[in-house]
Amino acid sequence: MKRVFLLSLLNLFAIAVCAQGARDFKITEVYIAQEGENNGFLDEFGKASSWIEIENTSYTTHNIRNCFLTTNEDVLKEMSAPDREKLMSIIPSGDERTNLKGKQRITFFADGNVNRSILHTNFMLKPTGKPVFIALYDGNAVDLLDSITIPADLKPGYSYAKIGDEWKTIPNDQITPNAPNSFFGNADKIKEWKEKDPHGLAMTVLSMGIVFGCLLLLFVFFHLFGWIINRMNRAAKYKAIMKLREQANKVVVIAKEGIETKGIPYENYVAAISLALHEYLGNMHDMESGIITIQRKDSEWGNKDHNLRHQESHFVPTN
Repeated sequence: MKRVFLLSLLNLFAIAVCAQGARDFKITEVYIAQEGENNGFLDEFGKASSWIEIENTSYTTHNIRNCFLTTNEDVLKEMSAPDREKLMSIIPSGDERTNLKGKQRITFFADGNVNRSILHTNFMLKPTGKPVFIALYDGNAVDLLDSITIPADLKPGYSYAKIGDEWKTIPNDQITPNAPNSFFGNADKIKEWKEKDPHGLAMTVLSMGIVFGCLLLLFVFFHLFGWIINRMNRAAKYKAIMKLREQANKVVVIAKEGIETKGIPYENYVAAISLALHEYLGNMHDMESGIITIQRKDSEWGNKDHNLRHQESHFVPTN
């Protein structure tokens, strides 16, 4: 029972982790191809078609295999998972390209040719003059991971991309499949800048101003930094000098006292005189000759007749 419980708990944890990873997949750009287009972003066979870009928005690696893409709005209705799967295009497993690293993107071609590779869907994305619904579902065909609705006025040859928190229309020459959607309005700004500054004089002055401004800030910073360090060193040297001066003054005082007391500290000098006077006046010591004499004196303690153990001799007569 314990093993069954642990296995069940482990499976629930794995399912929760996988589900959390799948929710990091988001649709970031959709391109509607023109009729008969043969340039731009091409598939493995050199064919151009509409495509859908999906990004792993997390910073960890997740696999998008077995998830579903669809343009059928009926999947939003109440139905069983098997019935919903029939209305969607599955992203097959078994290909390393579906394993997305953090912030990595993958592009699927919406051309209806699933026999080409896993990067092709079973539905086609064409301009219809109506809003187009696109949804991304988890592998259980129940959880909706992300969905967008392409506006009806999106022209063929343009993409509908998410830049920051907003969706923008991007022209054909500025689409960014499998790359961050960072371009919007830059072309107009560059064109305007060229019109206002055709010779690049303002750009040169601005660039040099920024460079010299940064150098000036660095000069001021290092100058102040050096001044602070010098002040700190001076303060440390001043403290060291004052400490040495204090010690020198003490040495001078001790030397003066030593000269006056003939090299003996004043306190020891007074103590020695006091002790000598006390011993002399108190008569604490006996009068001794200072001669050591050793004289031999016999006593009964050295008499061997008083030994406790006597040795007896035994005479054995012989015939």
